[in-house]
Amino acid sequence: MPAALCPKCRVPLSREESWSGKCPFCAAPLGASEAAAHRRAELPPPVDERAASLPLPESVKPLLRGAIILLALGVGGGGLYYAVSAGVTRYLGGPEPWPDAALQEPETPPGDLPDATAPDEVAPPAASLAARAPSEEEPSRLPQPEKPAAAPPAAEAKSGARPVLPQEVVLARGVLKIDSPEGEYFVEPIDGAVHVLLRGRVKTLRIGSLGGDALLDASALKAEAIVFAGAVSGRARAQVYTAGGSVEFRGPVNGRANLIVNAPNGKVTFAGPAGGRPGAGFGGESNATIKAKELDVQCPISGDAQMYVVLSGGGRLRFTEMGGRSLLFFHKANARDPDPVIGWGIVRGESRCRETR
Repeated sequence: MPAALCPKCRVPLSREESWSGKCPFCAAPLGASEAAAHRRAELPPPVDERAASLPLPESVKPLLRGAIILLALGVGGGGLYYAVSAGVTRYLGGPEPWPDAALQEPETPPGDLPDATAPDEVAPPAASLAARAPSEEEPSRLPQPEKPAAAPPAAEAKSGARPVLPQEVVLARGVLKIDSPEGEYFVEPIDGAVHVLLRGRVKTLRIGSLGGDALLDASALKAEAIVFAGAVSGRARAQVYTAGGSVEFRGPVNGRANLIVNAPNGKVTFAGPAGGRPGAGFGGESNATIKAKELDVQCPISGDAQMYVVLSGGGRLRFTEMGGRSLLFFHKANARDPDPVIGWGIVRGESRCRETR
């Protein structure tokens, strides 16, 4: 709605246009009538657009300045606290606040560092193998009795040479490497579907009983003496090697056991009863393939057992008794070798012992 009406040109005027008291179109004075003056008095003063761009009042500036200071303190408060804490800590002594993990060196457990020249060696599996022998270097979870103090060098010279312990390394699950050319290694009894492979070298290898579907492969282990202290039964399999050493069976071999003995220029013995010990035996449906220079079977060969023997040059074969339907076949490793010396024993029933070509 217009605020005034020009008395001369009758043009409606707004409040801003009528505030000057003159018509902006015809310049006629607008105060000619009392009604127009009364309306002009009731109009509020016009708003100056330039006043909007004026600076803030002085009363607002302290509030704005305080807000900016609080924001700066909130952002930089963490850094300021760290700087003050670090200074106080260095002065009083103590660990650094908020240590930088990237600057800390990783802790190295005590002991020898891993051998960089043996990349194929892996850490031992979580489950212990049945054939793993206890080692003094391996820590135990149970409290151990105190070991006696080491004897001085003079006492060692009087008591003799110190025993050499086998050095065992687990290459993979079920694969053990033994490096003890002057020591002895014992394979604990194995029963069930457990496969153990031995590599390296050892002076004496002692093997406990083998049962179930156990497999012991020591064909890659160089040993001077191998002793089967326990029985070999079930469907157990064993394969051993010695270049010119000895292999002795002190326990019975029965069931469906399978033996492979590679002892060229060596001696293989199946022990008989001695000193209250019942001795070995070779029976059941067992099968054995033996390569040696000398074979001495001091126990009976019975059942459906079969034994195949390859004798090196100048070989010897002796057995005491055969029974059941057992078989014993032998032949020379080289056809040009002289005939072996055979010590014949008693052959009963349907058992057979003969030389093959």
